[in-house]
Amino acid sequence: MPPQGISKKDRDTLRSFAQRIDPSDAGAHNNLGVLYYKKGLIEEAIAEFKRALELDSKMQVAQRNLEIAYQETGYYDRRIAELRERLRAQPDDREARWELGRAYASLGQYEPAVEEFQALISRNARDVAALIQLGLAEKNRGRLEVATEWLDRAAELDPDSSVVALYRGEVLYNRGLNSEALEALTRATELNPENADAHYLIAFALGDVGRHEEARAATKRAIQLNPTFARAQTNLSLDRLSGARARPSLAEQRALEPGVAEQSALAHYNLGLAFRQQGYYGEALREYRLALERGEDRRLVLQAMAEVHLLKRDHVAALELYEGLVAEVADSPKLWNERAVVFHQLGQFDEAIASYRRSAEIDPRYALALNNLAISLAQVGQHEEAVETLRDAVHAEPGLVIPRLNLGLLLFKLRRFQLSMQVFRQVLEQEAHSGPAWNGIGLVLTEIGRAEDARNAFARAVESDPDSAEAHYNLSFALSRLGDYDGALRAVTRAQALDPYYVPQKFRLAIDLQYEESTIAVVPEISADVTTDLTAQSLIFDQSLLDDLFSELAEPAQKRPSRDAGDALALARDYLTKGLLELAAAETNRALGRGADLVETHTLLGTVFARRGLHGEALERFRAAQQLAPDRPDARLGEIRALLALRRGPEARPLALALAADCPDDVTVLLALAETELAAGDPAAALASLKDARKRAPQRPDILKLQGDITVGLGDLESARQAYDEALELDPRFVQVYVDLGKLHEKREDWEAAAAAYAAALDLLPTFSDAAVALASVYRKTGGARKAVNLLVEVLATDPSDLAALLALGHALLDDERPEQALEAFEQILAYDDRHVGALFFTGVVLARLKRYPEAVERWERVIALDPSGPFAQRARKHARTAVDLQRIFQTEAA
Repeated sequence: MPPQGISKKDRDTLRSFAQRIDPSDAGAHNNLGVLYYKKGLIEEAIAEFKRALELDSKMQVAQRNLEIAYQETGYYDRRIAELRERLRAQPDDREARWELGRAYASLGQYEPAVEEFQALISRNARDVAALIQLGLAEKNRGRLEVATEWLDRAAELDPDSSVVALYRGEVLYNRGLNSEALEALTRATELNPENADAHYLIAFALGDVGRHEEARAATKRAIQLNPTFARAQTNLSLDRLSGARARPSLAEQRALEPGVAEQSALAHYNLGLAFRQQGYYGEALREYRLALERGEDRRLVLQAMAEVHLLKRDHVAALELYEGLVAEVADSPKLWNERAVVFHQLGQFDEAIASYRRSAEIDPRYALALNNLAISLAQVGQHEEAVETLRDAVHAEPGLVIPRLNLGLLLFKLRRFQLSMQVFRQVLEQEAHSGPAWNGIGLVLTEIGRAEDARNAFARAVESDPDSAEAHYNLSFALSRLGDYDGALRAVTRAQALDPYYVPQKFRLAIDLQYEESTIAVVPEISADVTTDLTAQSLIFDQSLLDDLFSELAEPAQKRPSRDAGDALALARDYLTKGLLELAAAETNRALGRGADLVETHTLLGTVFARRGLHGEALERFRAAQQLAPDRPDARLGEIRALLALRRGPEARPLALALAADCPDDVTVLLALAETELAAGDPAAALASLKDARKRAPQRPDILKLQGDITVGLGDLESARQAYDEALELDPRFVQVYVDLGKLHEKREDWEAAAAAYAAALDLLPTFSDAAVALASVYRKTGGARKAVNLLVEVLATDPSDLAALLALGHALLDDERPEQALEAFEQILAYDDRHVGALFFTGVVLARLKRYPEAVERWERVIALDPSGPFAQRARKHARTAVDLQRIFQTEAA
């Protein structure tokens, strides 16, 4: 088992990771899960592994981590048992069956997963979400044709779903049907142009058919929509053995301490990397020091430590490490570049320029060093050489945006506005939503007196990067110049919340961060501003360039489809309706970065959190939405539902009353009102609300079921029977209502009607254990103990671990005068759970019947010790006294 002890500080630190990682990054969720697991936060770890798998179902390391966590903690067995128990009690519980199917599928147990999803389809043939899961499960077990059939059905039911088209295209691609796959995936992007996964798969399909230019364009678009596609990182594993060695058996595993492999080649280096990616530099350095102590790759670890010191701006420590590294590896352009960045940050420009030049000499096409060299040259006044060097960087690596942004900014500061505008526009051709590029265009437009167009450009900058304080400041200045003082106040308030001081757009240095197998370019917060006075030059500007830009500003549809604020979340909602909650959350956050409406975003995230069972977080989101839009009905209803889930019904009632007054014809609101009234202890008011709901939705059986449940509680059995009967007329397959009706008939001692109701439930769902146990109880009460035994044996043949059925079987065997077999049934329960007070009590009853009084008394004493105030304890005390008396009598007779 993983270590259980964890300090509050460590717990808070680890949990804070979840608020800082990219919600759409499967690798980040996986790595966070490993850290949680190592600290003993098992449920949190498992949740993170499951999120990683939902975001990337092909991520084998996350699936393996989930399997290890399930197996070695027993969590899987417990959770499966809990879900099965929920389904025994409520066979119509879609959420439980859905989770059970997903749990099976997450560990590659596709056959039982398919059974659970098929059960959902049998209940509702139009359940598109279940059809998708069936298709994915069949795909993953290699039955691609069957998977296509399920997804074709889903597409027929929901032809406007980009998500359905995506998964259908993926299966067709896996079958090698590239033309059909391209058609389906293109349809996915037509339905929602912001479906990054569809664009990404299109790139693969296009590449397979030789259309490489189009494939590159599709990849580029996918990365623009979801930058994690371009992110390389190390994914941590719970496996303790490295490389090619096979994992030991489960028995051997249990003898080892789980966690990140202490004996693997880069165990502490990997952990340091995970900490660094989350911005926890102190923890990262601690792991790197341990890596050195444990003999891990020295040069790799020292380089990683140098990078962390650089990011921390701990220049002295960073420089010391880099000096040692360049002495060992004198031909590394990367190390010379980063050594130069340290000097650059210390203001030692001569040393920085020399080091940058050394890097560029080693690799004349190393764009990052050329970029940084140009910035140093600009800062010491060598502007023309700086411009040419930035152009060299652009030519060396055309896909790298940083040199273009710096070139555009330098040309702006040199007042070469037309050239600056052209460069910023080139950036937008690569990254249509580049906030710095739009901000730079706004600066140019401001300088040439085009205030309205500058305002539009700054608005685009804010839309592309809502956290850019500079863009908010510039927007406020532009609005103020146009006389929109209210708008200016809003913009500057937001800017000050991000950064209390205005800072002009900065040049950006670039470094590489070295990962285990690959490198990625990042832009750390180590930018340097130009400090020299730049010579003003005459203003020359091509009006056609402005006209083209203004046309694009006025008609953004030419660059991408026009989408209103609500529609920006269409793909997220599509994922949500398909039950793909993590994908929905990730897409919601991406849409927010693209300018989605904040109220819509809060509301949708609240719904996602509620569906995940995180009702406290859901409550926060719904309330945040209402702060911005107090009268929004769905956010108000979400708040009410969250309070009910948190068992704060009385608090929710006044909110529900107010919402019902505003939305008197909304049946969902009326049902919520009824639930709050019931939670507040006012069943009469709840029935009145249900009556109103029934008038407005006479075809909804769930209203009648709730009405029946309430009237049973009030003792009005006849009204409850009528409600249940009407519910079954509307939905003859509503299994739970048959069981509720059977219990009602038992209260009235109408045994024949009760048996018929339970039998009807079993006809619809033969595995419904609660119905079988209830029917067996009726058989026993009416003298049919043998029938009860036979029925329960059939149930246990399907699930031998059904403790409720085993307990009922023991009762039936006792009634059928078979005490030895009854004892076996009760002891079988105790083999599963030796603290089961019901089984202990009845074991004592059987032993007493067999005249084994000391053993019987011992069982009853255990019942009293386990639950001294419970009902079984009271009966156990009485039986124990009787058994002691009987034992004395038999001993006297024997004497």
